[in-house]
Amino acid sequence: MVAYRFVPGLKIPQREMVPIPVPGPDEVLVKVLASGVCHSDVHILDWSDTRPFVPYTHTLGHEGAGMVVRLGDNVASDTASSQRLSIGTYVAVLLTNACEEPGCSRCSRGLANVCFAHPMIGLGADGCWAEYVVASARTLVPVPGNNPKDSRLTPAVVAVTTDAVMTPWHALKRVAALQRGETALIFGCGGLGGNAIQIAKLLGAGLVIASDIRQGALARARKAGADYAVPPEELKTLLAEKELAIDVVLDVVGTQTTVDAAIQIVRTGGTVLLLGIGDDAVTISPLVVATRQLTIRGSFGGDYQDLEECLEAVAEGRIVPEVDERSMDECECVVKELARGAIPARVVLIP
Repeated sequence: MVAYRFVPGLKIPQREMVPIPVPGPDEVLVKVLASGVCHSDVHILDWSDTRPFVPYTHTLGHEGAGMVVRLGDNVASDTASSQRLSIGTYVAVLLTNACEEPGCSRCSRGLANVCFAHPMIGLGADGCWAEYVVASARTLVPVPGNNPKDSRLTPAVVAVTTDAVMTPWHALKRVAALQRGETALIFGCGGLGGNAIQIAKLLGAGLVIASDIRQGALARARKAGADYAVPPEELKTLLAEKELAIDVVLDVVGTQTTVDAAIQIVRTGGTVLLLGIGDDAVTISPLVVATRQLTIRGSFGGDYQDLEECLEAVAEGRIVPEVDERSMDECECVVKELARGAIPARVVLIP
């Protein structure tokens, strides 16, 4: 089969012919129907020649949707697993490949999303930029309705839901615990930020403000449901004129500039949530954080429950991800376009 792979030292995905993988006892073989492209892919490739994310070759693609085509022996012999993941089941692939062991200090405390006992799908383990992918049975979430032709749950939409919807869902609902009536500010209005706006609204935010340096992104933010969408330099004026205070800031960008702005603009006692990894490192003033009693939190991905909830919300039309489809063979071009900011929302590759 054709696979697009990360090779340490090389900054573009490498097209290779590799064997169709055989699932191990606790694994499942999935025919890939769609796989998303994320800024994480851009970073992994960009860092390849100086500080590779992992020091070995693997297939990229951590956002995937597909159909179950073969079960490993243990999965097939387990009644519950074989029914949940029977041949032909339409599934979403959970990138966070947690061990789910009772003795795991992370999984046992509700932190399966940051259990890295096993390499993540497409970020160490072979991923979905290929015709087939093997995944642990515990990482496969059946899609509601089991119908890839459902207009709300197309393979492209399901693929981006595994990250671009699930990541802000986990961040806002479970990490920030956004409360009904609170005001949220989203820095960065690309694919993930646009979904974050919808999620904040769904969770009951009283007001959602979006901020981006791109006018096109601000227009899309308004379409996604933002009450206000302004460039960063206009935020202070907006808050003063409307007498608003920000309870939660979600920084999808993750640069020194956006972190500084988030800390400066959030209300005393508020929360700044960091998702983006635009800069390698940022500095934060302990004095400012302490004297304003701010909460600074990070969030990463999500777990099985998060993805189930996200798929249900998408199935019900409460979240509508914006997605463009491209051929899998265009992955190098898509990565380059994403790196230079030429892609407005989210792109999914179709094998």
